[in-house]
Amino acid sequence: MEKIKLDFHIHSYYSPDGNMKPKDILETAISKGLDVISVTDHNSTKGGIETRNLAEKKDMPITVFVGQEINTLSGEIIILNLEEDIPQNMSLEETISYGKKGFIIAPHPFDKFRKGIGEELDSIKDRINAIETFNSRTILSSHNKLAEIYARNNKIPGVAGSDSHFSEELGSSYFTIESKKTTNSIFKSIKEGKISIYGRQTGLKPHLKTSMIHLFK
Repeated sequence: MEKIKLDFHIHSYYSPDGNMKPKDILETAISKGLDVISVTDHNSTKGGIETRNLAEKKDMPITVFVGQEINTLSGEIIILNLEEDIPQNMSLEETISYGKKGFIIAPHPFDKFRKGIGEELDSIKDRINAIETFNSRTILSSHNKLAEIYARNNKIPGVAGSDSHFSEELGSSYFTIESKKTTNSIFKSIKEGKISIYGRQTGLKPHLKTSMIHLFK
């Protein structure tokens, strides 16, 4: 067992609002001291698969989980460790059932500006594995705090994610656990809830940059 550092919410250029190539993600993540990352593009696993394959091919000192951030009729859900693209715009229940073999996270659930599932969390809280209790792109700290309180009150593990779309954001928030760098050990340690969260809010600048992404792609 060792203390490892993880960022579970990263977007590549396969997200319409991101511009990071897998090579950029890996080099930046390693430079930030991250041990484990998940690439969670909007409604696609392409970025996660490409990033993982590149890391393995080059024998890089980092573990990459394939993820996706799926748009449901109630808001967004992250599912890790499942390579099949999950159809978007299904009900929350359908999406959770479809992705039940993966590791399910509710991202920025109480962020009213960015497709948080909000009160719908109650209907799936017994079938998710974690709640994102700190998201760097959340503008109001109170929205992260609500997620933290909900996770604690309902005994659901809380994790952090930078929600990075650009290299300068990557690793702006992360969490640490004591674990081996294997999939089973990492998910087991998270489920046990022995997690420390670190992070900073990245403010409006990344959102403004995202709104102009068509100029960069």
